[in-house]
Amino acid sequence: MLLAALLDLNDPRFALADLEELAQALVGGEARLAVSETERGGLRGRRLEVHTPESHHPPHRHISDLLDLLARAPLGERARDRAAAVLWRIAEAEAAVHGIPPEEVHFHEVGAVDTLIDVAGAALALERLGVERVFATPPLVGSGTVRCAHGVLPVPAPATAILLSDLPHRPGGEGERLTPTGAALLAELVDSFESPGVFQSRAAGYGAGRADFQDGPPNLVRVRLGEAGSGARREAWLLEVTLDDTTGEELGFALDELYAAGALEAWTVPVAMKKGRPGVVLSALARDDARAALERVIFSHTPTLGLRWTRVERAECARETVEVLIQGEPVRVRVRRRPGAEEVLAFDLSPEHDDLARLARRTGRPLRMLEREAIDAALADFGT
Repeated sequence: MLLAALLDLNDPRFALADLEELAQALVGGEARLAVSETERGGLRGRRLEVHTPESHHPPHRHISDLLDLLARAPLGERARDRAAAVLWRIAEAEAAVHGIPPEEVHFHEVGAVDTLIDVAGAALALERLGVERVFATPPLVGSGTVRCAHGVLPVPAPATAILLSDLPHRPGGEGERLTPTGAALLAELVDSFESPGVFQSRAAGYGAGRADFQDGPPNLVRVRLGEAGSGARREAWLLEVTLDDTTGEELGFALDELYAAGALEAWTVPVAMKKGRPGVVLSALARDDARAALERVIFSHTPTLGLRWTRVERAECARETVEVLIQGEPVRVRVRRRPGAEEVLAFDLSPEHDDLARLARRTGRPLRMLEREAIDAALADFGT
């Protein structure tokens, strides 16, 4: 369903031909892929089927066998690592169910070629589409029972339940709505189960499951591909800590360490504390995935007993860096893309000080003159 939704984006960077190439590399032509249009609950979706003898009579593979197959896949290093991590999550969950080491798990239907294509294909799609972060709503797991290699089991299946132990999820809906493979993909690939805030959606794709349930939401996965573009509002977290017993040197060091740990911005503001004591509020903005690192900096390099986090929205201009030649040497220029502005103006350009300083030392020319030349060269490149 996830792969079908990704294909339904109709993005030329990831198409059925790419998935067929992956299947060929994994199983040497034993799998045949078929994509069709279908309907679930009145909504159109795309259905992907993987036809292979192993789908009905899967061999008892171990994790080492799956990783050997994965090594053949035409994937980048990060995509291959992601796919391997998903397979390891499945192996560890199955091992916990059966009380054996992960290396001894017989994968049964989880080891079938279609699951390898599911996992490696998802990693390939994220790689080809240039996806930097993945957000998801908490999945619906279903209800009732499911028949599998071990007989009739309650929903969620035991391995799925283990994989869901650290994930937000919702019970309900007819039948099995989330498989162990789906749970492992969510656990490994999703960066956050909270809203990413406002973003610019470029395309949407719908992937249909095999069953057409009558109870609950349609059996579809929806994928929205978007980007943080010019003027996009993105979620950020505001860190604040109030200090009255820290030296200026310690504050300066803490600011440097916050930036090194991933802070988007960091600053201090003087305040009056109780009994008239002078103090300072040390603040920083960060993405969700950098919060733990920033907390370590605060507790390691200040004497505070606690800190505050506040979720905020940050309106952001798109940014890029171009390079121009001044006096035969490269100078980097940072470019700001303002919301709704189609052309770049002089005040949107900021030449890198270090590059200008290096050039000023070599030529003896004033920094301000070199800065003007760099801006003029960049404007000429933009045609403005």
